[in-house]
Amino acid sequence: MSVIYKVLFLILFSQISYSQMIPSFQGVYDKKSSSDGSTYVLDFDNDDNCTSNCTNSFYGEIGWNTNMSSYTVSIWVKSGSSNPGTWRGFFNCYSSSSDGFQLDSDGSGRYRFLAKVNNATFGNNSITTTWNHLAVTADGSQTKLYYNGNLVSTNSWVENTWNQIEIGRNRNTDRPGDYFIDEVRVWNTDLTQSQIQAWMHKTLDTSHDNYSNSTSDNLKVYFQMSSSSISGTTLSDQSANGNNATLYNVGEVELVSSYVPISDLNSSYETNVEAIWSASTTSSSDASNGLTMTVSSTLSEENFAVFGNNNTSNTSTSDLPSGTVIRSARIWQMDKSGTVSASVIIDISDATGNSPTVGAATNYKLLHRIGTSGNFTSVATGASVSGDNITFSGVTIHKGFYIIAATDSSNL
Repeated sequence: MSVIYKVLFLILFSQISYSQMIPSFQGVYDKKSSSDGSTYVLDFDNDDNCTSNCTNSFYGEIGWNTNMSSYTVSIWVKSGSSNPGTWRGFFNCYSSSSDGFQLDSDGSGRYRFLAKVNNATFGNNSITTTWNHLAVTADGSQTKLYYNGNLVSTNSWVENTWNQIEIGRNRNTDRPGDYFIDEVRVWNTDLTQSQIQAWMHKTLDTSHDNYSNSTSDNLKVYFQMSSSSISGTTLSDQSANGNNATLYNVGEVELVSSYVPISDLNSSYETNVEAIWSASTTSSSDASNGLTMTVSSTLSEENFAVFGNNNTSNTSTSDLPSGTVIRSARIWQMDKSGTVSASVIIDISDATGNSPTVGAATNYKLLHRIGTSGNFTSVATGASVSGDNITFSGVTIHKGFYIIAATDSSNL
């Protein structure tokens, strides 16, 4: 493949022509502050066969003069193939293999953290041709690897030597990679697993505990890959620290599709943001304070849902349709791309904070409304009950706001 610089582009509504597109500021892909309502990631479409003198590979680089023994690196990545060759890198922190570390392929279908001191992988078959989230944390004595928010490796060593930050190739510059990359974040502190999980499906803002604080345990680099952050050969740092990267071997701009499961939900509904997407396969999503989703077959890349909630407990009797008498005060906002049909499972004790008398499945309704106010409408009736969990089967997910309601006030 030729070495090119691609800004990846997704049209929210395919029936709208480019000239008709307008900016939008809430929903899937709206994280990208673009003037045409589109989304971008970087495609490091480099030659997988190059093994020496790969001087034409596309990459971005920051000079970095501070060693760090405590840090977090997180990144969304999609591989151009399911098994790239060994050492095909997409992130590194040192200018040669004599020191530092890189994120790469181990040649056996696994993403790897390869350092001077040691190495570890993100698990068998962790490299896929769909989007996955990787995170590395170091606390001065241990290095931990997270794959899609799950802890997969804990190691009693730390690599602390940094003299650059590069995306798109390995330390030796001889194994460029064919990868799509988005939401690159570098911190000078080790984030917790809960922090990683809480923010992997949404863009960063100043509400993050470590966005900027008095102890300097801060976000140092943030490449959001928005249209406004890319100008010529400069990739702007969105952390406000001015750690801009220089892009090398920039060629043509090509428009292709990208589907990173990230959304800007309404700020009042960003508690415990979760997602169900292609990497979820047929496993349940993580729970957003009482709500999980499952699908019967693996979603295609363009189909996914992101959801969070308003962090409210107890019940309410407002905005209900005829036939229901009580609802959860907790409301979940859902955003989606493409078509998602899923089973929605709600733990009524978790959702309300109460210990209700669990009724028959048909006593429960899943309600939806488009906006933050107004009456809800029923979209599904409970199909089964297991403990406190009510399952609504075959729900076609729409953008908007969801609650669980009951026909008997004692059931919530």
